[in-house]
Amino acid sequence: MKASTKKGILLIGGILGLLVIVAVAVAFIQFGRVDNTLEQLTQPSPPLRELGVYVMQDDPAQELKDTVGYSYGGLERNGEEGLALLGQALESDPPWQGYPTAFALVSALRKGECQAVLLEEAYQKSLADARGYEWTTEGMRKVGTIELPSQEDAALPAAPEGTPESFLLYLSGSDTFGDVSTLSRSDVNILAAVNLFTKELFLLSTPRDFYLSFDQTQGAKDKLAHAGIYGVEASVDALESLYGVDISYYLRMNFTGFVEVIDALGGVSVYSDREFSVEGIRTYQEGYNQLSGIEALAFARERMSFPEGDYQRAENQMEVIRAVVEKAASPALLENLSAVLDAVEGNFETSLPREQIMSLAPALSGDWKITTYTVSGQSAYRETYSMPGEELYVILPDEDSVAQASETLKAVLEGQE
Repeated sequence: MKASTKKGILLIGGILGLLVIVAVAVAFIQFGRVDNTLEQLTQPSPPLRELGVYVMQDDPAQELKDTVGYSYGGLERNGEEGLALLGQALESDPPWQGYPTAFALVSALRKGECQAVLLEEAYQKSLADARGYEWTTEGMRKVGTIELPSQEDAALPAAPEGTPESFLLYLSGSDTFGDVSTLSRSDVNILAAVNLFTKELFLLSTPRDFYLSFDQTQGAKDKLAHAGIYGVEASVDALESLYGVDISYYLRMNFTGFVEVIDALGGVSVYSDREFSVEGIRTYQEGYNQLSGIEALAFARERMSFPEGDYQRAENQMEVIRAVVEKAASPALLENLSAVLDAVEGNFETSLPREQIMSLAPALSGDWKITTYTVSGQSAYRETYSMPGEELYVILPDEDSVAQASETLKAVLEGQE
């Protein structure tokens, strides 16, 4: 594990989300600015389910209204609900055919059996993980969105009163722009074990492709990233089962929040241990790189450039965390506080109660010991619960690595050396 010790009130914000929480608390205490930022942050909206309307890349349709008269395809399990809403949006009843899997659905689109398909964006993004379906990344184009009725997210257990000396926070980074309430894959999955008494912070990263189960799969296996499709409680359940721990709180953020907060801070200086390029974004030099929000996001998400794949991505995510902490520990946070708070609204949600956030700020001064760890596993291809019909790339967890991570989480929370 990698360890470091630094000074500063914001070091506990080794996770970007925790940093934002502390920034809000500091703003409240020092400047009296509340607006509705803290209210919005601690009162998450009901999760949104969205069906995208996709056509082939060379189709002439540019907007949803252009698909009037098209034949449609959809997944059998949500076809009737989505079709009814689609009919309302188009003011017509399109011919429709149901398909058992997302792979069968997009294959029908490619063959011309239907001209447009209804598919949740999270599933569309996962298609390219299957061999033979890489074409879906560039070969399909979204022309519209149908919003399904909200379903209440299952709540985590009520937070204990007061400020516990130690707690476990789950940071979920969804792979979408826009409303943070939109259900999507969880691209970043980090557990933060926080011990306020011993001043220890342990950041545990779990690769998004880890192959495991959660309540909704009824014993079947799926990618950890796919748990986010079912709501934050599914991701919490997956990680609690994997490590044998209880998660106290969660904080959920999306790409929009990530990009806007970093831009509000004036960018960050990120270290790369090698040179690589992300098409359409930039080339990252070996050494330190001054990055904007979108450049930092591309740095944290890239994996295809590395033989280590998801493991190097996890290391790069930790490096972005370090860079944000360094920038936030400088005068940049207070100098740009108004812009940071503006970036928070609508892009972050947490189950941390308002009172606990307010009590964290004065508790965070002094020296903190920060350690990081990424669990490992073996690459494989397996069928998944959410995307049946084809084998996707997954990581089979290494039991020893998971056991080591579990022991460290518990040791930090219990204040053991």
